[in-house]
Formats: sequence, C-alpha cells, structure tokens
Amino acid sequence: MNKKYLLILLLTAYFATFLRFFFDNNFFISIIGSFLYGFFIARKISKSKKEILLSGFCACFTSFSGFIDFLYQFIIQGYYLKLFLYMNVIVILNLIIMYVGFQLSRKFT
Repeated sequence: MNKKYLLILLLTAYFATFLRFFFDNNFFISIIGSFLYGFFIARKISKSKKEILLSGFCACFTSFSGFIDFLYQFIIQGYYLKLFLYMNVIVILNLIIMYVGFQLSRKFT
C-alpha cells in the first residue's frame, strides 16, 4: 500500500468520526450510513476509492460499537422485548434504506 492511499484513508476515517460527534442519535446515523453505503456500492468508481468510502467513511461514521452499546443499554435495563424488536427493525430498515441508496445511485449513473 502506498502512503498517499493510507493518508487519505486515515483522513476520511477521521472526518467520519468527527462528523459522528454532531449526531447523538444512533438510529439516525445508521440510516444515513446505510443509505450512503448503498449509494457508494452502486457507483462505478475505482476499487481504492470504494474502499476509502466504505471502509474509511461509512464504517467509521456508523460505528457498530455505538449500535451495540445502545442495545446493551436495553439488556441492562431488562427491556428484552424492546431489544429484540429494535434489533430486528433496525437491521431490516437499514437493508431497505441501503437498497434505496443503491437504486438512487444507479439512476444517477
């Protein structure tokens, strides 16, 4: 890997993590991240740019650990039904939103 690629990847990840501080809502972040992920997948861009956008930006912006922490709070409070419902709804909804982003991106191509 060349140094320029790694630097761009790190800066993209830093920017995504910085953006995350402005949103305190894991649900909203996961919806935006899923849409962008679907949008970027459908784009005809180079493999390295896709890696930077998907691994650098989307992965750091959505932060799986934030989602897990949110679910863990339900476990601590004993809201097992809420945990089950939220976990299923968020996964299904994110897949739908990712598909919408994918389809919109294809229309712009």
